Amino acid sequence: MHYLDQILASPALPALAKLVLAIIAGSVIGYERYQNGHPAGQRTFALICMTSTILTISLAPGTYADLMEQPGTGGSRVIQGILQGIGFIGAGVIVRDGLTIKGLTSAASVWLVSAIGILIGTSEYFLAISGTVLATLILLTFKRIYPFNSRRSFAIIEAVFATGAFPTEEIVRARLKGYGFQVTRISFKGMKTNEMQIKADVWADKDAAQARALLALDFLKDPDVEDFSIEQIGE
Repeated sequence: MHYLDQILASPALPALAKLVLAIIAGSVIGYERYQNGHPAGQRTFALICMTSTILTISLAPGTYADLMEQPGTGGSRVIQGILQGIGFIGAGVIVRDGLTIKGLTSAASVWLVSAIGILIGTSEYFLAISGTVLATLILLTFKRIYPFNSRRSFAIIEAVFATGAFPTEEIVRARLKGYGFQVTRISFKGMKTNEMQIKADVWADKDAAQARALLALDFLKDPDVEDFSIEQIGE
């Protein structure tokens, strides 16, 4: 019983509890990212959150605000260093694929769990738990709201027209508009084979998938179109 009292009175037990809480908080947020196949999974988020807690757990018993007001403790410098250093990990999960940028939500989530780890390490449990719960709700619910919102779907359309079949810009715009596309930019490129390549950046806000499919069928049947591609971007 004496040893149990010593263990319970030891400062190591609250520190261990903070580490466990940090692992749980990071795992909860990382689970959604992992389940949806996004960069940085459950283990990564748990490690980031725990590391932030480790680095702040022994600074001082005060709150985050107290640490920021006591430069002599070095607490503010450590916290600022964590938030700056986590940017390198966040940048690593951002991927650019053509005109599409992926991983921004994962990068923001990485930054968030580092902040949650800092809050746990400085004993701000209410903010840490509230942030974990709200972040999980945002990741789980906001994605389900998207289908009910009117959202523009962007695409890049490229087509190579046969020799002598050179449509004007007005004809191309009218043809794309007939399928529900709005043209934001269009360019023409001539080839030495006397073929003409047309590239158009377009968007549609209703039935975009069906519009792309119908346009593809139209190009397939058109004898003047020798080659084409329709690439969805930004989603």
